[in-house]
Amino acid sequence: MMAVQRAHYIVLAVPTILLLLGLAHQHDRVRDTIQNAWNGKEALATPPLSSSLKGPPTALTPPSTGSDGPASFHDIGDKYGTDKVKERNYWFLYDKYLPPIRNQRVKMLEIGLGCDMADGPGASYYTWLEYFSHVELYYIESDAECARKWAAKTTGAKIYVGGLADKSFLHTFIDETGGEFDLVIDGGGHRMSQQMTLLEMLWKIIKPGGMYFVEDLETSYVDRLGGDQSGGKDSKIKTMAKYIYELMDDMFQADGAKHTIGMHMRGIECQRQICVFVKKDMSVI
Repeated sequence: MMAVQRAHYIVLAVPTILLLLGLAHQHDRVRDTIQNAWNGKEALATPPLSSSLKGPPTALTPPSTGSDGPASFHDIGDKYGTDKVKERNYWFLYDKYLPPIRNQRVKMLEIGLGCDMADGPGASYYTWLEYFSHVELYYIESDAECARKWAAKTTGAKIYVGGLADKSFLHTFIDETGGEFDLVIDGGGHRMSQQMTLLEMLWKIIKPGGMYFVEDLETSYVDRLGGDQSGGKDSKIKTMAKYIYELMDDMFQADGAKHTIGMHMRGIECQRQICVFVKKDMSVI
């Protein structure tokens, strides 16, 4: 009887001992991993999170296109030297939002030819003509002399000359073009009065599902452009950045309606110095 009991104890003890040995081994691995991390050594058994991560974590990587695929906005803009790529990372939002419409018939307006650029206008003009398969391109330019000077080189677009905060001129533009734009890009209105007036006036002519981009939002903190140089702390100064915050408030609140145009926005996305506003498509819930 005693022999049988001892046999039972041995049977129960063996798996228990094996379990304890396994836990001890696992403990040693965890301990070694912690010690290696503390000493700045890599754990040899730990694979990298992603072999595609190169450079600093914040670096933006241009989208890659196959040899048979169309060139990205980044690559086309880089070829023509637009500051949307060369000096700023605006291309990131363009390459995110524009591919679904690039092969459709697109009616597009850009504010500003780029007359204040060192190399003169044309970089974004040629970029848009190559990027879109079928684009009806319009420009609004406030520098009449520049627009006339470059008219012969911008025959692929219709150029209107007028003040960017002039509501009478903007009404005329809307009447003559018929509205119904798929895409509007404000890259020329740098004063607060211009940026806010352009958005309020031109939002109504964007088709449902269309997009409105506004660039150079650092101007909201430049005093000579009507910005708040205190970093947005002066409540008496109205800036485009503060306007965008209010539009977001409208979207977050169930009954938010401080700005009428906010009622028709599907969403807002911003990155450094640029935002895109997407208009609601009422056929999509």
